[in-house]
Amino acid sequence: MGHYQTLLHQVDGLMARCLGGGQGFGASGALNAADIIATLGTLANNPANAGSGGQTAQWCMWQLAALGIAAAWRLGSHELLRGYLGIVEAASGAGLQRGGATDDDWEACVGYILEAAHRGSHTDVVTMIKAARQGILGLLPSIAGESYTRAYPDLMKLHMLQEIEDAWGLLQQPSAVGPLQRSRALRWPERLSLTAPVLSSRAPLLALRRQLAGLLRDNEGMGRAWLQHAKLCRSTGHQEAAETSVLEAQARSVPGALLERCRLLWDRDKGHRAVMELQLVVQQELEEEVQPNDPAVQHQRAKELLQLTEWMAAVGQGGKEVLCANYDDAIQLDSNWEKAHFSYACYLDQLYKDAKQREGKGPKSGMDRLGGRCRVRREEESPFDYLPSALSHYGESIRAGHKHILQSLPRLLTLYFEFGNRLAATKQVTQKMRSAQTQISGVMKGLVRSIPAYKWLLVLPQLTSRLCHQERDVQEFIQTLLGSIVDHFPQQALWSMTVVVKSTVRARQEIASAVIAAARRRCSDSGRRLFDLFNKLVDQLIRACMWQPPTERRTSKASAQKEFRGLCALLPLEVQVPVQALFTVDLPPGGKLPQGHRPVSTQATIAGIKDEVVVMQSLMKPKKITFIGSDGVEYPFLAKPKDDLRKDYRLMDFAGTLNALLARQPQARRRGLSLRTYAVLPLTNDCGILQWVNNLVPFKHACEEVYVKAKIYRRHSTPMQIKKMYDSHSGTRRELMDKVLSLLPPRMSKWFLSRFQDPGTWLAARLAFTRTNAAWAMVGHVLGLGDRHGENIMINALTGETMHVDFGCLFDHGLTLEVPEMVPFRLTQNVVDCFGVSGVEGTFRCAAEMTLQVLRDNKATLMTCAETFLHDPLVDWTKGSRSTITSSATATQDQENPQAKDALLVMEGRLSGTLLGVLATPTLPLSCEGQAARLIQEASDHENLGKMYIWWMPWL
Repeated sequence: MGHYQTLLHQVDGLMARCLGGGQGFGASGALNAADIIATLGTLANNPANAGSGGQTAQWCMWQLAALGIAAAWRLGSHELLRGYLGIVEAASGAGLQRGGATDDDWEACVGYILEAAHRGSHTDVVTMIKAARQGILGLLPSIAGESYTRAYPDLMKLHMLQEIEDAWGLLQQPSAVGPLQRSRALRWPERLSLTAPVLSSRAPLLALRRQLAGLLRDNEGMGRAWLQHAKLCRSTGHQEAAETSVLEAQARSVPGALLERCRLLWDRDKGHRAVMELQLVVQQELEEEVQPNDPAVQHQRAKELLQLTEWMAAVGQGGKEVLCANYDDAIQLDSNWEKAHFSYACYLDQLYKDAKQREGKGPKSGMDRLGGRCRVRREEESPFDYLPSALSHYGESIRAGHKHILQSLPRLLTLYFEFGNRLAATKQVTQKMRSAQTQISGVMKGLVRSIPAYKWLLVLPQLTSRLCHQERDVQEFIQTLLGSIVDHFPQQALWSMTVVVKSTVRARQEIASAVIAAARRRCSDSGRRLFDLFNKLVDQLIRACMWQPPTERRTSKASAQKEFRGLCALLPLEVQVPVQALFTVDLPPGGKLPQGHRPVSTQATIAGIKDEVVVMQSLMKPKKITFIGSDGVEYPFLAKPKDDLRKDYRLMDFAGTLNALLARQPQARRRGLSLRTYAVLPLTNDCGILQWVNNLVPFKHACEEVYVKAKIYRRHSTPMQIKKMYDSHSGTRRELMDKVLSLLPPRMSKWFLSRFQDPGTWLAARLAFTRTNAAWAMVGHVLGLGDRHGENIMINALTGETMHVDFGCLFDHGLTLEVPEMVPFRLTQNVVDCFGVSGVEGTFRCAAEMTLQVLRDNKATLMTCAETFLHDPLVDWTKGSRSTITSSATATQDQENPQAKDALLVMEGRLSGTLLGVLATPTLPLSCEGQAARLIQEASDHENLGKMYIWWMPWL
């Protein structure tokens, strides 16, 4: 731990300077605590130093000694620890307040407890733990009231005190404690998994565990703490600290230390050496005459073999036969390990895609370099050689755990559906294809039985989009799965499948209705009543959406009891309120649900409806209706008529998947990168309801509020004056934009200062605004999201984060408008003004690059999620189309939409960095940094902003 040793040297040197020279240090420069304490006593007792240099020296020594204590107890140097503790006592005069109230006090507190533990003083240890705990608990309620983040360091201190207490309890046992009893009492692995996986939180905890393991004479426990610290340092880029820690772990012969050292070599671009060292160890283990039966040892060997195989595949070492054999051996060592199945499935998937691309592309006439004279023939590969095994291992991965389910489950369905499409399109099925069909059919039927229904709930949108698949076996598979989901989760399935049941595509409507009807027949009497009431509720909600106020009078409010009598008469009923939490699947670590854990939360049922209905004044007159839950809480929703919400629904599904992926990336998780989602429930092709989110302020209104207060803007007259400038301007658009912006300088940062007056809250809100803007900007660009005017971007007045609404202008539809949109996302002057003095540099650019990296790393998963657009007949794509697609009213089979297919190709190019900007201009592959820089430049360019539609208001 070189950085702690360096810290000690720096502390000693600064102490010498505080004392006016080298007093307190021996000839060798080492700390002489006794001399320093004596010197401090002289300073404190000298009246001439009162209130002047003596107290300053004492204060400096206190701060430096606290740093020394922190380094000393982490290094396990007890002599240095005692010396620094003596200095603290001398410097504090009246003695140390061991309450843990500040970081300095906390480090000294831990030092005192460990020093007392080494002395074996039971009374001192217990007394100091109790005092420290009381000091933290005294401040925790007020700190926790601000935020969980603010309180988390104090929670970690309580965590550490509990572990000290547990270990001290074991030391007081009259007889020696065995490894099994010690493990059960301490529960270190379980407790570590509950902490935030960041270096600032876990490093002090692991350092404390090393000292406690030393007290317990647990050499293996100390080594495991070193190994966990090495993994943490490597994952955060601290490679020197990781190397030191892994060497300490190796010195204690901890299982996994060698693998961690090889991973560190791989991260340092020493891949060949990493493969050679790991290959040597794996070969020795495989050659052992007697293989161990211990599951922990077998799992560790499986990890080593799997890592070696993945590296060999990455560097091109070993043929596919060798690699497949290695994968099989790793799975044989631990057949229930999710990662082994997932990694093997991904490798087989790559072989499948490669064989599929080369299928039927043998040497053609005139292209054979040997003119057909070659006497060696390479055996032709078929993609069907790999597909059944790939599906099987994807399925085993899904069955075994949750870590890779967001990648494996959508990919499993995509591969199966593609195979079904090919089978349906093939006029003459070959023997190999028929054999593959038999194997695949058996695999998929087995997965339906072995995988719990809550996991299939994750891909409900993908299943409903392929209801009319061309292949009969695939269609029956989808119907079986949907039936199982409806049986287990009727509340979620009924809300999600409503739009399919009400679809204008007859075949989709008939199949969905048949699935619901079959599930109804399998239910009890109370279950059938739920189905019947739900159908009546949906019909009444559709009527409420379509209701329009009388044209002869302008009204902003209506009465639910008067206008929606049928809806009011239905209530109360046992249908749960369709908020976002109802559709969120909670997947705990591991492959099985803990006892009592619910994969989806149970929400309040709809008990009534608030009489006051707010009618919006926009063209279609959407209405805000408020359900009253059985818990007494009001749940507002927006009922929108004459608007296809299926794109909004699909995008929320896409955003939910992306949020889960962002949460798994440590850097993104630490910055809180996410997209705010809400429930979108299309009821028919042209109406639906959306969950109303409170405390939102449209960006346009916030800007106008600040300008009006500054007396440089009038809500009605100023936009008209700018319109006259647009109409009369004859120069370039850049000149026009510069002229308008000179009249309205950026002021939006003032809005944050007025809304968030506490400095800490203001900073948190500004960071939340900047980071969520960056995430939405990158996701919006990838999806071709347009129409980002000031009323479609909302600001949360409590947290500062942004939320986007109205996603009808997806997949570059903005380019088809009368005034085409020329910017990839909104990055106007007032948006940038909220980012702080650094503007687009710093936080915004870093968050944008990080979001792009996560998007690229999970391209296959996100493309699979977006493929639901390809098979869902969206109104915007089918309306007025002259293509040969069958009419939506008479279509009987799942058919691809050419416009959607082209949009997905553009999306894939943007994810790969080969298509740039609004126009999707082809370019050489760009890095995430390069792509983000080009997009920021394009979005903030005044020429592009000047070409935007005037009421997009690019000056705000």
